[in-house]
Amino acid sequence: MLHMMEKSLVEQMGLTGREITRRLHLIDFTESDRECLLAALPVVTKAMDRIIADFYKIQLEDSEVASIIGDIDTLKRLQGSMRGYTLSLFQANYDDEYVNNRLRIGKVHKRLAVAPKLYISALGNLQLILDQVLEEAKPEIKGDVISALHKIILFDTELIFEAYIDSFLFEMETAKNEVERYSSELGFEVESLSRQLHEISTKDALTGIYNRGALFDLLERECRVAARYKLPLTILYMDLNGFKPINDTHGHDAGDRVLRQVGESLLAITRAVDVPARYGGDEFCVVMPRTTLKLAEIPIRRLMEDFKKRRDYPVTFSIGLVQTGPEDVEDVHDLIKLADDSMYAAKARARADGNFHVEFGARIDVQREAVARS
Repeated sequence: MLHMMEKSLVEQMGLTGREITRRLHLIDFTESDRECLLAALPVVTKAMDRIIADFYKIQLEDSEVASIIGDIDTLKRLQGSMRGYTLSLFQANYDDEYVNNRLRIGKVHKRLAVAPKLYISALGNLQLILDQVLEEAKPEIKGDVISALHKIILFDTELIFEAYIDSFLFEMETAKNEVERYSSELGFEVESLSRQLHEISTKDALTGIYNRGALFDLLERECRVAARYKLPLTILYMDLNGFKPINDTHGHDAGDRVLRQVGESLLAITRAVDVPARYGGDEFCVVMPRTTLKLAEIPIRRLMEDFKKRRDYPVTFSIGLVQTGPEDVEDVHDLIKLADDSMYAAKARARADGNFHVEFGARIDVQREAVARS
């Protein structure tokens, strides 16, 4: 228990800065959305007394909520907290501290036995009030601030539910105290089974990046995001040149070291929203959301340079890329197949000189038009 008390909720639940960025990406929360909310902060600050008064007028009309609040002192504390939360929505700094506060609120609500439906209802009421304030102030505000607000409230809702679920899991683990006592006597400690299983099921044990199963799951999600918001999506498919001789000559430990170095390079050069994965053997993939073939040139150069600094053996990459979107987004398996085809074109050139080679496949919509004309 003590080691948990030394960590924030963000740390306990594994919500790293990379994961926070990725979640914001999945709801299409952009820098433009952030700027819209920040620009609306003066309007919301000016209307704060009205917002708080309207919000608690609605809340106290619900007898169940009124009974939970209980007294005037509690109400005043809640009003102060709601002021702080409302301002934080428009201060647009959704960092570890912001996420930790949301998780803590979720934990407190769970501890007080406040049903999730009541929290969601309250958040819905706040959204309606803020929508009205922003609608009235539209001449003073640039951009679609209401859409941006809805996205970040959706982000918060997800965090609250995650805190509730984590609390339920903790209660289940607490019920296993007797088992833990016996296991400690045997010299080992029982960890959170759910998190262990999740880590095993999504990560490649050798390289620490995503495994093949997780790749397909996350690629499907990214394809849905790209299709919904009309965004480009690029897939990188990579095979190692000169890897087999390393295994044959220096043994599998040396081969494993090479694979770990590739994983380290992929983690070093990819963004929080990217999905680096080991496809199998010495083949790797990277899903790059919001990225065109042209933009992909930069991380590919960085990947090669980073790996050159890490490698102990003359291993190089054959890389194939393919872009889908922004108009039409292909099936996941078709995307992987097309990226694989591009990789083999690069591999054919690498056989001649063993160097790094990259094949930029045509955008899929361009390929489709070429087939239609033929």
